[in-house]
Amino acid sequence: MKKKTRNILLTSISILVALFFYGRHNFGDDRQSFREIVSLAGVGDVSTAFIRIEERKSFSNPIVNLIYQRWKKKMYARFVSKEEVFENTSGNKIVNDISNIYREYWRVELMKPLPESRTDSTLYNNIADYVMSNNLTRLSKDSLRKNIKDDSVLKKIIEKEGFKVNFNFRNGFQELFIWNKESTEKYDVILPKETIKTTVVFIESYHINGYDEFATFGDSQVGGWATKDSTKLYCNKGTYDLNSEKFKVSYLKHESLHFTDLNNYPNLSAADLEYRSKVIELMYCTEETIYDRISEFVSGANKADRDNAHPYANYILIQNLSKLIFNSDFNSDINQWKKVSVDKINKAASSLYESNENILLKDNSINEII
Repeated sequence: MKKKTRNILLTSISILVALFFYGRHNFGDDRQSFREIVSLAGVGDVSTAFIRIEERKSFSNPIVNLIYQRWKKKMYARFVSKEEVFENTSGNKIVNDISNIYREYWRVELMKPLPESRTDSTLYNNIADYVMSNNLTRLSKDSLRKNIKDDSVLKKIIEKEGFKVNFNFRNGFQELFIWNKESTEKYDVILPKETIKTTVVFIESYHINGYDEFATFGDSQVGGWATKDSTKLYCNKGTYDLNSEKFKVSYLKHESLHFTDLNNYPNLSAADLEYRSKVIELMYCTEETIYDRISEFVSGANKADRDNAHPYANYILIQNLSKLIFNSDFNSDINQWKKVSVDKINKAASSLYESNENILLKDNSINEII
């Protein structure tokens, strides 16, 4: 080997070694702090996320900081300068136009700091105007405006174009999901009380994927959902390795419990439903995912608004586990959680599930427990 070539090789190895060790500097803490900012945007609190972004100019870890700076630049282009041109993938003008109406609605409403100041009237007025101006319905203008909020007219229009669609209202935002490619698979899912036979509909080609995917550039997004009237579960296939614990526990068990709870406890609040399904996860998670899930629950915890189901459920879950494991109110120190054995966390979660289930067995019409 020539001396010049050897020197280049040694220099390259030295750089890689330096990056390896330097890249480990504050990686866990910086990743957790970045995750907390993303979580704020993911639950719809983009205005507070920008306050945190202004406070946090950079991270000391070079890997986390590189990702953060790119993400921050995209966030400013989408929500502040509004110079971003939305990318559409459907190849269908009607679907693209409707998707962009929703994106413009999210861009405005996500920046409002107070939930009570948010409104969907502009969204539905814009949808109605678009439908009328493009002759997409036989309804009169008055009839359309009276019915537009039940989404039935828009559902027919989108399905006529050959696409699948789901509407939702979550965390104070109207949501739209559109896709045109799916497959199905049957699963037997073991839960504490029973084994559920379910069919998973894998969504493989989203063209618009809810407000949180929009708010975070995909760092946070809906993994799937269950419906009360069918044993079908819907799964965002791109977010999962189907052989992983994340899919088998955090998706299959989580969503299957939603299905059984929606039928067994029809009045139970969204926050309680989420709490129970997150408890189930921690009953079955192994070392492969359990500490990462706890980290995600901690970073996404917020007790300020019970109607914001996921962050509220995260907070109560970590609070209740902290009382059992640490004899403290809410332990947010991930390093301390990592010192607790998987078995101890599993058993604590099982205890929470049993106490919650006992309350429901006495009164299955109850609305709130947590």
